[in-house]
Amino acid sequence: MRSSQRLRLRHFTADPGATSHSAWVERPWPSIGTLYRTTPHEPFAASAVSLLLGDLIVHRADFTAQRWVRDPDLIAANDPGGMTVAMTLAGSAAGVMGDRPFRTGPGSVHFVDLSQPSQHDSSASRTILLSVTRPAATECGIDVAALHGVVVRSAAGAALIAYLERLLDTAHAYCEEDIPLLARAILDLLVLTVRTAEPESAPAVRRAAASHAARALIDAHLGSANLTIKRLCRDLDLSRTSLHRLFEDEGGVQAYIRNRRLEAVHQALTRQDSDDAIQDLADHYGFSDASHLSRMFRARYGVSPSTYRRQLTGLAAI
Repeated sequence: MRSSQRLRLRHFTADPGATSHSAWVERPWPSIGTLYRTTPHEPFAASAVSLLLGDLIVHRADFTAQRWVRDPDLIAANDPGGMTVAMTLAGSAAGVMGDRPFRTGPGSVHFVDLSQPSQHDSSASRTILLSVTRPAATECGIDVAALHGVVVRSAAGAALIAYLERLLDTAHAYCEEDIPLLARAILDLLVLTVRTAEPESAPAVRRAAASHAARALIDAHLGSANLTIKRLCRDLDLSRTSLHRLFEDEGGVQAYIRNRRLEAVHQALTRQDSDDAIQDLADHYGFSDASHLSRMFRARYGVSPSTYRRQLTGLAAI
């Protein structure tokens, strides 16, 4: 019988402001704030969630734009003895690691040897960071030093990103006794990511990764009034043309966002404990008013939101 303690996530949120940046920098490991000298390019804000899995730590973090520097003095003072694998979900970064220039974007998998210097600038971004101890990486045949600064894309890399995202979302379903199996699966996918890496220009891999990142970003900000094409292009580091190509089969970006919002309203109305006013649902999911939501909902589902709720209430009473 499974009796081990359930896995728990560690959360951190910093609202915009210089004080928040200081608080983030001063957080102890496993925060990455202590590993770099950082200079915000805009009012600093961050949110992060971390999952500790023995020799591995999985982070998912949102950061505003900033500069990151890891110099010899900082390495000497603070070297956790391992590597970081940065997987970009939204945003971009560019800089130099050792003597290797690099650039990341949505879907890229970027290897960082924390015992070597680096400097880079990142846009506002959403990233999954995988921290791996050097012994664990070496045991898997990963040459940490040789990979410093390397950016790869591969089908296995896309699978690794998807797996880690899902793991963070469902961590509560696992127990401490599951940690060795979860870590093994992550390391196996990491090794496959390196071995099956495709050229940076591989269009199919790049498109699949960008499509995944775009949909994840839309879902994360579904109710925001700032969910615009301009913002998506900025956060995903894509041109308008490239962004629209990702949603050609759905009728375009705006059509996809509208349909995802309608699906969210539909799900909200279906919940038995839902008593939200139609206007509140319109406000929450980015519609201009209740009438606008009702028109769009009727066009999609054939009935108004109010009628749909009454129908469900009638069925529940039978």
